[in-house]
Amino acid sequence: MYGKNLMLIMISMWVLLFIVLPVSAMLLFSFWSIENFQIIHSFSIQNYSKIFQDPIYLSLLWKTIKLALIVAVLSALISYPLALFVNHQRGILKTILFLGVLAPLWVGYLVRIYSWRSILGESGFINSLLVMTGILKQPSSSLLFNSSAVVITMLCIAIPFTFIPIYSAIEKIPGNLLQAAADLGAGGSRAFWTVVFPLSMPGVVTGFMFAFITSFGDYMTPSLVGGTSGIMYGNMIQTQFGNSYNWPLGAALSMIMLLFLLAVIAAARRIGNVQAIFEE
Repeated sequence: MYGKNLMLIMISMWVLLFIVLPVSAMLLFSFWSIENFQIIHSFSIQNYSKIFQDPIYLSLLWKTIKLALIVAVLSALISYPLALFVNHQRGILKTILFLGVLAPLWVGYLVRIYSWRSILGESGFINSLLVMTGILKQPSSSLLFNSSAVVITMLCIAIPFTFIPIYSAIEKIPGNLLQAAADLGAGGSRAFWTVVFPLSMPGVVTGFMFAFITSFGDYMTPSLVGGTSGIMYGNMIQTQFGNSYNWPLGAALSMIMLLFLLAVIAAARRIGNVQAIFEE
């Protein structure tokens, strides 16, 4: 009993120190203002007014949402059949394939971004292959520093995070359910759509959320492979806390991002609850 109370106290302290206090400080900063590079410690909603009245901020937010959705959808579409394939293997091959999908997680985040930057660059692998095969006469610079390069790089980063919950959900499906479906006359395709897919939906929703949240808050990938056309919402926040030295505005932008992601997570949980109702 004493050990449980101690663990509860430690968890509460951790949440207080590393979640509640930082978010509270960010919220407080968002209601301050700045004049002549000096932070004015007086309550004001001018930062939020500026964000919602300036079309630049809203358009960039919408652009980021679309890019994050594209990455999340593609990541789920790639990860699901990949998880099915790996789960159907047996023995050492299954382990090797599983570790192969997760191998990118063992490489540093920046290393993966720079790797794709070199692959998509003018002297990179793709351009070299296109020139070698005669498709291009000379290397093209259109593969890098655009929104497409951001999506490709983010997709590579997001797939392992999407794969894990989907694979876990599929692996936990009891084999006797598929046998029962077969005994009742359900073929492979029908058994998949009536048994496997509905039971794996919680993993799909979780993986989708991992990919969306990771992509939505990313600012390093757009900075390194996106160029001016690949700038996202996170880059704007980073700029306010960096070169612009407008911490109150950056805090307001961060709070809007936080509230939006909390709303998305709540919607995902709602979808999960609805799915559970239908399964019952």
